[in-house]
Amino acid sequence: MESMRRVHLILSGLSLTIVALSLNRLTPFTQGYLQPFEFLRWLDFNAMLPIPLVSIVLYYLLKREIVSGSPFIKTRLYSFLSVILVAGIYFFGAGSGDHEVTNYLHFRFCNDYQIDNSLCNIVFFNDDRFSHYVYYLGFVLLNVSLMIIEFKSPRKVLVSLRDLFAIAINSLVIAFGIFANLAFEEALIDLLVFGSVMLLALYLLFLTNKKLKSLPITYYFAVSYSVGVVGTIFYKLVTNTPFY
Repeated sequence: MESMRRVHLILSGLSLTIVALSLNRLTPFTQGYLQPFEFLRWLDFNAMLPIPLVSIVLYYLLKREIVSGSPFIKTRLYSFLSVILVAGIYFFGAGSGDHEVTNYLHFRFCNDYQIDNSLCNIVFFNDDRFSHYVYYLGFVLLNVSLMIIEFKSPRKVLVSLRDLFAIAINSLVIAFGIFANLAFEEALIDLLVFGSVMLLALYLLFLTNKKLKSLPITYYFAVSYSVGVVGTIFYKLVTNTPFY
């Protein structure tokens, strides 16, 4: 019982990071500049350092909850998955850093080609392409490694239907964050990445011999990404909003 309270608390923290990212991006309160030299906006700083850092710490705490007392931690597969998780953390951080700095330069100096076009092309590519590839590689490695670790080390004490309901409600916060950030703009790569993680979560939950109540973290991701991705795709189809 105590363990599930900690899990609920950690998952709530993850959901709140999505709320923080959405507010950081979609509200006018983070548009001020940092000193010296106005080197970043608060928007870029928040999305590059404190919010991703909190997310990574929460992923680590989730892993601890999953494998606490499990013999799986003595296996080579666990060591390999832990390395994958660490690699995901690195790529996640590198992508965030590259994107936020070049996004600021894009916004500040390159919208109207105020400086040399070749320099702006470098900024554009890092902002809109390269940083996304690195960030989403990290995102996939983080989520996939965590779900497989849970799959290989499922809970012996199954969670209750009440717990599953609470997790589902919590996961809707992430689903809403996905929808708010992707539904109104071009987001094909984003949907492909979230969709791939969604499919793995659904596979682990429903197409294997594991019981759904033994995989609460995977269940959280499955509900979050399923509602977010399907809702975004449906909205785009109905409103004829472009995917790319």
